[in-house]
Amino acid sequence: MAETPCRDARAREARDLRVLDLLCRLVRIKTEHGEPAPGTPYGEGCALALTFVLEECAARGFKIRRVDDKIAWAEVGDHGPLAAFPVHLDVIPATGVWTHDPYAAKIDGGVLYGRGCMDDKIGAATMVELIGELAAEWREAGRELPCRLRIIFGTDEETGMSDMRGYVDAGEEQPALGFVPDAMFPGIRGEKARLHLRLSRSLSAECGVVVDAGTMVNVVPDRAEATVDASHVRPEVLEALLADLPEGLETMVLDEGVRVVANGRAAHGSTPERGVNAARRLVGHLVASGVDVLCEDEGAACVPLSLGRLNDLLCGDLAGEALGIDVPDETFGHTSMNLGRLSLGGGFVVAELDVRFGSGISADEVVTRVATALGEPWEVEVVRAKPLHLVPEDDPCLCALLAAYRRVTGDDAEPEVMAGGTYASYLGALCAFGPKLPGTHSGAHGIDEHVSLENTSMATEVYRVALRNLVELAEGMR
Repeated sequence: MAETPCRDARAREARDLRVLDLLCRLVRIKTEHGEPAPGTPYGEGCALALTFVLEECAARGFKIRRVDDKIAWAEVGDHGPLAAFPVHLDVIPATGVWTHDPYAAKIDGGVLYGRGCMDDKIGAATMVELIGELAAEWREAGRELPCRLRIIFGTDEETGMSDMRGYVDAGEEQPALGFVPDAMFPGIRGEKARLHLRLSRSLSAECGVVVDAGTMVNVVPDRAEATVDASHVRPEVLEALLADLPEGLETMVLDEGVRVVANGRAAHGSTPERGVNAARRLVGHLVASGVDVLCEDEGAACVPLSLGRLNDLLCGDLAGEALGIDVPDETFGHTSMNLGRLSLGGGFVVAELDVRFGSGISADEVVTRVATALGEPWEVEVVRAKPLHLVPEDDPCLCALLAAYRRVTGDDAEPEVMAGGTYASYLGALCAFGPKLPGTHSGAHGIDEHVSLENTSMATEVYRVALRNLVELAEGMR
């Protein structure tokens, strides 16, 4: 283990306790998106958390500004280039069965459990504490910081980044330096482009099958449910639904038919291979049991819905190869695709895809190829889009961050690119940097999200050194 630059062990321990206290208080604020109201576009939890962090920053001497009700910033320093550190306070819903209450901030065996503890409230807590500490050191020394250090607090990162788009559209200053503490070490210099696609078509009549799977497009569904009406299928199909159930499925006989429930394993939508898609298990079982072509007897005006083809195109393919959108490049590799939502019923079928891709294919080409593969009468809607982001390997800011990581950890690993998306995509000079350490598991976007106190301390120390490296870099830019 390399020697860490923080020489005073007691000072480091006290700092870590302050970070942990702030992190726990943030985790206890439930910031899943809720019902919008005037002044609270994403519900009371997000609004409360935003107010909380701004009050914490104001108490430490930061200047604060609310851009709107979705995003705000806190800043120290009066001169020089802008270094920014965007973090998000919103979290995805805490679905599934957790070992600990996801909003109790329980510490068990040296590990903190809670939704958002890693994604991304640890980023908020460490930046508030460390930048406040750094500014106080410069004030006590009677010196002016050579740059402005700005923490940007967003509340809509998980569902489209409308907050950061609003920040940019409002004409807020683009940073020259900084990082996004919302990924992993040793750093992420590139992020795939992303499309959130909604695919839909109508059915001319009820088909006797109702399907509901998933909650968010960027999460691998861990539960999916279908109800099959006995009056719409042959008896042997009902028998097949109930017999020889594959792993993760359970059934219930109803007066009017059969209910099938599939359980999977949630994962981040950027890495669907790390989860088990419950929608895939469910639709696969329906098709294998003989529930396939729906609404086939409604006349020439109705194009039948083939669940088998839907399964081939959307459920069983994690790279979009069947849709013709897997066009790899040397930097980002293959396309990744997650079926995050699927609903069938009420005369409609709706599927939502999270598609992430490199430079080998454009967003327009993705949409065109998906529409062509599905054919009539499917409609393809772009709900949200995010551009490709790539920072050069020799970028001075990236090099300063890597130097900090290597000094603290002794690890000479190189930065990577990823399918995941962060605020860096809208702030071109920035890359994502930590807080997750290599070889560790956090459960972000899954059950029992957690972070060890030891790893929190290590990440905080890396950030402490990184901030000082950036201040030194800013001195040379004046």
